[in-house]
Amino acid sequence: MMAASVPGRQDRTMLRQQVIDLILDIISATDPQSEVRLRLLRHLAAHPGSPEQALLCHLFENSRRPLVISRVPDQS
Repeated sequence: MMAASVPGRQDRTMLRQQVIDLILDIISATDPQSEVRLRLLRHLAAHPGSPEQALLCHLFENSRRPLVISRVPDQS
């Protein structure tokens, strides 16, 4: 039986950078007053130094919220 490998420092650093890039994309792509952005910022404040945990909490919270679909008016 093979032991599960523990990610090395480089793997963790790469994952952290990907998480940070994703967080920055979400923050920059949303309206400064949007609830999604504000919730993510609250999670970041609640988990200082742990962007992975903040993003995980944010995704979990969003998965429990009802899906809201905005419709774009027909341009024809």
